[in-house]
Amino acid sequence: MNPQLITNWGEHDSFLKSILVLASKTLFIFDQDLSKLKLERSDNTESLRRFLSADRQNLLWIVVKDAEPVRRDNPRFMKLLSTYPQTVTLVECPRHLASLNDSMLIADDRHALIRFHIDHARSKAIIDNAEECLPYAFRFKEITKEGGEQVFATPLGL
Repeated sequence: MNPQLITNWGEHDSFLKSILVLASKTLFIFDQDLSKLKLERSDNTESLRRFLSADRQNLLWIVVKDAEPVRRDNPRFMKLLSTYPQTVTLVECPRHLASLNDSMLIADDRHALIRFHIDHARSKAIIDNAEECLPYAFRFKEITKEGGEQVFATPLGL
């Protein structure tokens, strides 16, 4: 399927839900703080739970620029992090990546929702097109190579 341009938040949210449902092995997310992705909504959290419980090998890897809103405003997601610590990784990226202003959600290196700027709905939706997803999957891997601080559901040592 050819990429589709998205220009409003309603279409953005609809494609996000579709991609969460399509994910079968891997789900990679890079975002400011997950707030615009609305992963805390009960239907989105349920899609993530289904994805994680479908196979012990499924992997959810999230890199955020600011983890504090995730910790503070996403109790459902933090519960998933505590329930599936072996398959969910949440990392706050290093400060030198703060100038990156896009957002990526990539499922199985075949489906993606790429928001061009963190503050706007203008996005590209890619469904079942590995070739079109390839540069974004590569970029996500490059971002993860930069390291960062892993975020845990509970403070270490407790």
